Amino acid sequence: MTHLLTTPLAFHPTGHAQLNQMLFSVTPNIAASDALNSASEILSAAAHSLEAAATGASIIDAHQAFLLCHALRAAKATVDALTQ
Repeated sequence: MTHLLTTPLAFHPTGHAQLNQMLFSVTPNIAASDALNSASEILSAAAHSLEAAATGASIIDAHQAFLLCHALRAAKATVDALTQ
């Protein structure tokens, strides 16, 4: 049986767009179960924050919104690194 591992995948553009630089990267050769567990934890935390804002229990300011966006991109990159 083949064990699925992450592949290297850079994400989060930075600097001038024409340079096509990525600041962060998914580490290669992480077991899929470990990578997906981490992605799930990130998604759970983001969902909790968004649900609290949606119900009026908290307010998300611009900094928190960017933080949530970056967390969601990290989770997406983790999943994408398993499908490439």
